[in-house]
Formats: sequence, C-alpha cells, structure tokens
Amino acid sequence: MILDEPDARGEPDRSRGAIEIPRDQLLLRIAEFLEADPAITLETVADTLGIARFPTVQSGLAPLRGRRIADLVEAQPDLDPKAATIQLGYPTIPHRGAITIAERELHARSAKPYLQHTAIFLATAGIAQEAQVEMCQPDGEHLAADQPAPALVRDECFRQQTAISCRHPIGKPTETAPEGEGIRCLVSGLRPEPEELLAALRDGRKGTNRPHIAP
Repeated sequence: MILDEPDARGEPDRSRGAIEIPRDQLLLRIAEFLEADPAITLETVADTLGIARFPTVQSGLAPLRGRRIADLVEAQPDLDPKAATIQLGYPTIPHRGAITIAERELHARSAKPYLQHTAIFLATAGIAQEAQVEMCQPDGEHLAADQPAPALVRDECFRQQTAISCRHPIGKPTETAPEGEGIRCLVSGLRPEPEELLAALRDGRKGTNRPHIAP
C-alpha cells in the first residue's frame, strides 16, 4: 500500500488520515487528476491522496506527462516537445523533467521498428520466441531469446550484448559495462544487420566481455 509522506522521524504521518491505495491503482488515480487539470501540482495530488510528493507522486505524474507529450508530438510532427507541453497545458518551467522524459520516449519509439524487425528475424531463425519487443527503459531494450542466451540487450553505451537473466536483463545504469559469466558484447553498431547479430549469437568466439563505451 502507498501511504502519505514520512514525518521527521521517517515514519508515515497518518495525522491527516492517509488513504491506502494499491500500487496498481496509484497511476490510474494520478492520471485522473491530470485529465481533470493538466496544470495539477505535485502538492495537490499528494495532499488529496495523502501520499508523498517525492518520489511517489513525481514518479507517476512526470512519466504520464512525458508520454502524453510524446503522443502529441507523434500525432503532430511539426511540434517539438516544448510546444506540445504548452499545447497540453502543462507548465513548462517546473515540469522540464516531463519534457526530458518525452524526448527519451520518442527516441525509444523511433528504435522500436528496427528492434521488432530484428526480433522477428531471430524468431524465424529459431533462436528467439515470437513476441513484441519490450521497451524496458529509454536507453536500452531487450529481446527475449531462448538460446544461446536468456536475453539480448540493446544498450546505447555498450551496444548489443547478451544477458544472463530474461526476467531482469537490464541492471541499474552505471558508467561501466556489465560483466559476468554469459555476458558478451556482440557487435559495435547500434543497428547491425540481423544476420550479423544472429551469427554473433551463434558463435561463442565472437564478442567481448570487456566492451568500450560508445562515443
């Protein structure tokens, strides 16, 4: 359950009568506020629902705004994210974070057709399951694969690499490449030909477990 923000001792402050909200419903509740008032503030949502402004409301409100900004830019390509923010009625200065999220969202969406094409190619070759590409985060996406690696990750710093876990293929962002048994950086480019990627996956001699950060 999500409760209100902690008091000075770090304990939840229930003096205002906190409302218990299941986590799977929290984003829907925040979206209702945004639908009713595009300029809604963190404080208003937090005070009404009795939950913490940071990170609870912020982690829901900013991504919602960011995705809606991205939707509008896709629908009206002449708009940039800042213009879309104004058109949607979102305050631009206090919500620059939403613009940043929108830019990352648009970047991720632009990569998805290539990734889906690659996923279909790998599935046809019998090396991956047929599935929609899952966009895990703005700068990294993974394709579920049966063998010879549980998952394939596309990372814009370290390029294409194998992962040892399909459930958690992407770790926390760091300045160093992920290392470990079964992790290989396969090819150097962001959009290699599917045939090149397939060959690298099948040949255990290809790739390195010490990739360089891409410029």
